[in-house]
Amino acid sequence: CAVYTPGSTAGLPLSVLQSFSAPPPAILDDPELLRDHVNAVTTALLGLLGAGTDPLRSREHILLATILNDAWRQGRDLDLGALIRAVESPPVGRIGVLDIEAFYPARDRFELSMSLNNLLASPGFSAWMEGEPLDIAGLLHTPRGKPRVSIFSIAHLGDSERMFIVSLLLNQVVSWMRAQSGTTS
Repeated sequence: CAVYTPGSTAGLPLSVLQSFSAPPPAILDDPELLRDHVNAVTTALLGLLGAGTDPLRSREHILLATILNDAWRQGRDLDLGALIRAVESPPVGRIGVLDIEAFYPARDRFELSMSLNNLLASPGFSAWMEGEPLDIAGLLHTPRGKPRVSIFSIAHLGDSERMFIVSLLLNQVVSWMRAQSGTTS
């Protein structure tokens, strides 16, 4: 049995930065699954920042989702630092039919990158970057393949942090589940 305390060292710490890693091929090869994965990660991150999470109206959501989608389609993992740099200098020239500067001017993108950087630089966030990666297979089985119980304690977190970890955890569970092979029985 393992008790994980994301954002704390009271139990086993859990690193959430792996959540920006490219999803497995089963997700990448299915446009609908990839879209859901991108939206869930983007919404969780913006929820932690207290920023706009509407995937159809929020410029922040659309920009971050575009950056994640672009990197993951190329098979590239991102960490929070790379995501911040991509916000400042997006890997795309257009979003929809609009030039990136018309859609989201550099000075406005700078504010978003500062919010993300403040999160990364915050002494309290350092606990989110330490510990085991958020790997569902590793949470369900020991390195020797034996089943194990993993408990997540999130009572110490604020509402936005709870939503962040629950969203990321459930998104990783769905990704892991969809990557499993089927059975004929």
